[in-house]
Amino acid sequence: MSEVRPSPRRWLTAGIATLALASASCAEDPGPTQLSEWGLFTAGATPVDGLVEYELQAPLFSDYSTKRRFLRLPPGGEITVTADGHFVFPEGTIIAKTFGFRDDLRDASSHERIVETRLLELRGGRWIPYVYLWNDDASDAQLTRIGARIPITFTDLHGETQTINYRVPSTTQCGNCHGGQGDVAPLGPRVEQLDRDHDYGAGPENQLDHLVELGWMVSRPSGPLPFVDPMDEAAPLEDRARSYLHANCAHCHRQEGAADQSGLWFDIAQTDEARLGFCKIPAAAGRGTGGRSVDIWPGDPDRSILLFRMESTEPGIKMPELPAVLVHEEGVALMREWIASLPARACD
Repeated sequence: MSEVRPSPRRWLTAGIATLALASASCAEDPGPTQLSEWGLFTAGATPVDGLVEYELQAPLFSDYSTKRRFLRLPPGGEITVTADGHFVFPEGTIIAKTFGFRDDLRDASSHERIVETRLLELRGGRWIPYVYLWNDDASDAQLTRIGARIPITFTDLHGETQTINYRVPSTTQCGNCHGGQGDVAPLGPRVEQLDRDHDYGAGPENQLDHLVELGWMVSRPSGPLPFVDPMDEAAPLEDRARSYLHANCAHCHRQEGAADQSGLWFDIAQTDEARLGFCKIPAAAGRGTGGRSVDIWPGDPDRSILLFRMESTEPGIKMPELPAVLVHEEGVALMREWIASLPARACD
């Protein structure tokens, strides 16, 4: 049977219609131009009452920046939990994350430069991303949809000066990480990630218990997966490594993630060793392999593509691709230790 193909004119008409639809959508939902219009923060990125701060067991590495995470639920709103530990939020929920940099990473009291705040708002049944850039005196932040490169200088943990062009993402990049091939969704808030202490002003308290006390959850849920702090050397090495991979790689390397087609899935629930990269030949070769043949060579970090890409800062090679521009030295050391600990096998 011969193939009937649309004429170029029909393709052009369809393309123009699609662009017009997208433009109309953006015009209808531009978002507040100033962060202060949301009523979430005052000057200096100080949260107002009603914002509840939380921390993650295994956070995403972002060039050694500071991060403060917050939730705001609508009045009477309640969080439910799925069987696999994900939070289901009520309509009107806002999730906020503010990024900054200390002048000296060795001194937690050193001056902090506030750089950006990202929001996810659940409206009309879908999550909408917003990115705001703080001005120099941190009195307010301006909406940006195209992202930015911000020069940042700080003293690292070794006492050396680091100067980077910090990446502030566009809203499209937010959608790519948080949605991949599916709908935009929060990545951090889930039972195992929040099952840890935070000081709300009266001493450390479990964050899940705190949400129950606020009436934001009916009861404290339990999570099915072993999330731990990847930098906690007292925790099992396997759990540390898998938690790190989930937090830093699985937003893309998962089913329906942006890197779904790689066949390399790092979500913490994954049990298929081939999906985890053990003796797996990469879907795409080239410079990104560093001349190595498999993603993870159990027992041999220096023959693993994963380590080569984590240790690179070259665009097109480095992983994660976003958001960091620096190598996460502690993360590399953890993955090196974990791969070396795996029972050796021949991947040839």
